[in-house]
Amino acid sequence: MMLKICVVSQQLKKSISGVGLHTNNLVHHLSRDGNEVWVVVPEDQIPEGSLPYHVWRVNPPLLGDNQARWISLSWNFSRALTELTKREHFDLIHFTDVRESLLYFGKIPTVGNINDTYSAELHSLAYYRRHFQDWLIRWLYYHVVHSFEGIAVRKLDTVIANSLFTTGIVILNYRVKPQKLITCYKSIDPEKYRLSRELRAIQPPHPPVVLFVGTNMQRKGLPVLIQSASNILATCKNTQFWVVGEDKAVPRMKDLCKEAGVLDSFRFMGWQSQTELTNTYAQADIFVMPSITEALGMVFVEAMASGVAVVGTEVGGIPEIIDHEVNGLLVAPNNPDQLAEAIVRLIQDEPFRSRLVEKSKTTVDQFSVSRMMKSTYEIYASTLQQKKR
Repeated sequence: MMLKICVVSQQLKKSISGVGLHTNNLVHHLSRDGNEVWVVVPEDQIPEGSLPYHVWRVNPPLLGDNQARWISLSWNFSRALTELTKREHFDLIHFTDVRESLLYFGKIPTVGNINDTYSAELHSLAYYRRHFQDWLIRWLYYHVVHSFEGIAVRKLDTVIANSLFTTGIVILNYRVKPQKLITCYKSIDPEKYRLSRELRAIQPPHPPVVLFVGTNMQRKGLPVLIQSASNILATCKNTQFWVVGEDKAVPRMKDLCKEAGVLDSFRFMGWQSQTELTNTYAQADIFVMPSITEALGMVFVEAMASGVAVVGTEVGGIPEIIDHEVNGLLVAPNNPDQLAEAIVRLIQDEPFRSRLVEKSKTTVDQFSVSRMMKSTYEIYASTLQQKKR
């Protein structure tokens, strides 16, 4: 049965987080499968050219690329949906971020993705002070988000969690009935990363490259990588550290590099398109994201698909991707010495690194678009059936 689906998302043209990648995979495959798809999206996120789906534009968020952009977007999306649903009859509305459904109160069946857990899983003020430069603002913001996100989660007909870890945290902290919450892993298209592997095969010899990709760099552990760098460089002198992503904390990260005496070994590359990132992955030997907390971490799967050995932390949903010493390495969070040891091991032991990369191909298959879409259609069917009852 073909459906008429409205997908509501903050990102489409420019992916600044996993939400954008997920939205692109979702709407492309919904359209390809013959469904009538409408996408409600900020006007600066509309791709150029002919599109296989309809677009309904809203004003860009007031806070731009700031994490709090969802606040104004929830209002913009609510107004747009009120107008759009007077003209078009949808079977279902899919919010790619549950928070952005906060102000929508229509009667059409709704599903929404919960993409992270840092607001659901609150900590003491001392915890934020220990880990974040902007600790007070972050502590306040996360508490505000916790309240509103809980309302949005309970209001939706079905909530899609991106990992088993996320599922457990949401049930525990937002008092959501387990039957309302369904785990569905996000996906990548391995074909898009085939070029990275092909380019890797023709790379000339070069110093070891350790790659970090991500926004929210403090939460994703970039300070820990910076702290580990001097130990790595003491053994592997020419190692380079590449950092991809936009974050207001970048000046602070550079200051930390200066304080540690490793600034010359770090290259801050800013945001990159998927095409640019393909080339960057091809030149990297090791991908590292030593997160303090992480709901899942699809960027590890991207790195695996690109033929890069990965190192992550034993937190959140990361162990659902990385099987220690099978397809990557896991280290304790906030442990620069252990992180340095893992990276040096991968630099020095190329056969071991190659074995991890080879094993990771099976992991990539587990996060395919076809698997995600199969689960998504099952969620849609279940939601519509529940609504009928």
